[in-house]
Order: sequence, then C-alpha cells, then structure tokens
Amino acid sequence: MRLGPEFRRIWLGNASSNLADGITFVALPLLAATVTQDPLAVAGLSVAYTVPRVLAVLGIGVLVDRADRRRLLHLSNFSRAVVFGLLTLLVSLDMAPLTVLYLVFAVMGVVETVSDSSAFAVLPQAVRPQGLDRANSRIAGTQIVVDEFVGPPLGGFLFAAAALAPSAVSTLAFLAAGVAYYSLRGDYRQAGGPRENVLSEVREGAVWVWRDPVVRTLVVISALASVAYMIPFSYLVLYAGQVLGLGPTGYGLLLSASAVGGLAGAWIAGRLRARWGYHRSITGALLTGALAFAAIPLTDHVVVVAALLAVYIGHSVVWNVLAASVRQKAVPARLMGRAGSVSRLLGMSGLALGALLGGTLASLFGLRPPFLVAGALFLAAAVVCVLAAPGFREWEREQQAREATDEHG
Repeated sequence: MRLGPEFRRIWLGNASSNLADGITFVALPLLAATVTQDPLAVAGLSVAYTVPRVLAVLGIGVLVDRADRRRLLHLSNFSRAVVFGLLTLLVSLDMAPLTVLYLVFAVMGVVETVSDSSAFAVLPQAVRPQGLDRANSRIAGTQIVVDEFVGPPLGGFLFAAAALAPSAVSTLAFLAAGVAYYSLRGDYRQAGGPRENVLSEVREGAVWVWRDPVVRTLVVISALASVAYMIPFSYLVLYAGQVLGLGPTGYGLLLSASAVGGLAGAWIAGRLRARWGYHRSITGALLTGALAFAAIPLTDHVVVVAALLAVYIGHSVVWNVLAASVRQKAVPARLMGRAGSVSRLLGMSGLALGALLGGTLASLFGLRPPFLVAGALFLAAAVVCVLAAPGFREWEREQQAREATDEHG
C-alpha cells in the first residue's frame, strides 16, 4: 500500500535531522579536542547530552500530548538550526570554549527528544495502521544509512576541511528538516478541554502503560534490552583493539559492517511480521540477539565477530521496528507522548546502567564474559515476551480484525 505524501514529508524531515545528528556526534568531540586534551572534559559532552534528556523526558511526553505535534516538529528543528547557526558564528570568531559545547550538547539532547517523540506520535496519525510496519522500516533503514554510513565520515571530512563546516552543514540540514515538517498538511493538534497539572498527566500515562499488558511487556523488554546492549558496547573499542587486534580504522570498519545487518533487519521486519505475527517475530528477534552476543566471546576471528555483530544489529532493528508499530497501534493518540516518555526514560536509564555494568564487569572478569551477561539479559527479555503470549496474541487478533474492517470499510 502507498504510504502517502504525509509520510514522505515525515521521512524527509527525519532523514535530514538524522544526517545533522550523525555529523554533529563526530564533529563536536573533534572540536572539543581542539580546546582541551583532558579525556574527562571531552567525556563530559556525553554527560551534558544525556542528563538533561533523562530529567526532561517525562515533561516532554506531556508537552507532546498537549501541543500541536506538527508545530513541535518544525519548531524543534528550526530552533536547532538557530543553535548551530550561532555555533558556526562563534567557531568562525574563535569564541567557542568548552562551556559553549556543553551547552550545545545539552540543548541538542532535549530538543532532539522533543523532535523524536513528536515524530513517533505523528506517524500513526499520518499513516494507516496497515502501513506502519513498512513506514517504520523505511525510517529505520534511512536512519542507519545517514547515522552510520554518511553522517560520521562526512562530519570528519568537513571538520578536516574547516572547523566551522560541520556546524554550518548541520544548520542547513536542520533547516531542511524544519521545512519538511512545516509542510505537513494533516491536523496534528490535540483535543482541547481542561488540563490537569503536569504530574497528574505524567501519572496518567504511566498508569496506562502499566495496566496495558502488551505495552507494559514492550516497555519491560526495552529496559532489559537497553542494559544488555550497552554492557558490551560500552567497551567495544577496547575489545576490538585488545582481543581482535584492530586499530582505529579497523574498528570503524567493524561498526560499518555491523550496520549492514541493520539494513537487512529493516528490510525483513515487515516480512517477518506478515509471516509470523508480532509476538513470534519479536520473540525470535530477541533470541537471535541473545545467541549472537553469546557466540562473540567464543571466537577471535574478525570476520566472524563482524558477522555476529551484524546479526545482533539486525535483530535490534527488527525488534525496534515491530515494537514501535505495536505501540503506535496500541496506545491512544492522546497518550502517545506520555506513554513514549515512560519507555524512553527506562531505556535511557538502562543505557546508563548498562555502561556502568559493562565497565565494571570487564574490569573484574575480562573483556569476554560481559557478552555472556548481555546475552543472558536478552534471553530474559525473550522469556518475558513468551510469558506475555496470551495477551499479546489476543491483541493481535483484535488488531487484525480492526484493520480488516478498516480496509473493507
């Protein structure tokens, strides 16, 4: 089925903003390295990016459910264009100290969360339920291309040409994203009426998530998967160097090879769902991720490890695409922002916990065993999914009947 012009505008906005993100996450640390050689100071960029997102995510969920989501999308991207335009000016004047870079990362993290949350909430309003798998797959595939293959090397190339070039190109990319979202023609305003206070609205979203068996299952799985993902990826650069004998170039190629698996995952996600349904496809994907991580410490062969990482990334994309479609179908439009914020909060917290566990386990037991711990967590996530089978399959039957009625009605 055709996804329609509204999807194309959403896709273009998403692709443009992700290109800017890919450039930025390489270029800003390089810019910081010209200011200081202190590793802790450079690592502070990640802290500046993450902490404000965690603190703001629940409030952002309320905002997404209160406001015109189209307006949030174009304003968040136009505002990022302004921020990076100012950064370009400061860099050209040699007036960009580390504190400015921290501020840029903090603003970027919060506004990016607004944009991503709004885009997730808008998609099921712009695309019919039957097209959500395909729409999410296309968006995921595009994100992999621009985030993994295009953005990072382009950011490095632009920085080598001129320190201000990456922020200048990012400014243009965010402007393009803002224009694409501004051109949306649908009505994405939320229903009016009396509003409760912010805490009450946050609680309403959290309570709804907890009481819905399907969405609750996906949120729990997402939290476990976030911890499991970050355990080995928090020190993967050390594993690549000390165990696989790879230098910086080899490490970059290893990550690029693994990203190919993500493209494959985006291509097969909808096909798996059509053949096996959501529940069995998600369970199978989680088991695949568990097996991939469990197998990595058993070999030192670079090609085999690259293939296993590609399998892992492929499973991750399948799981994320299908979970996104389920949430977009299951969550009422008025709660989409708050329900998503609960998942994002647990996911981001899981990433932080996973990084801490990964570094601690690798320090105590070596670089191989944490992969097994991560694999065990993915296995636990698959068990959670299996235990939720009755409710999940009942929801699938109801959804299929609803979509069939919609298609013929």
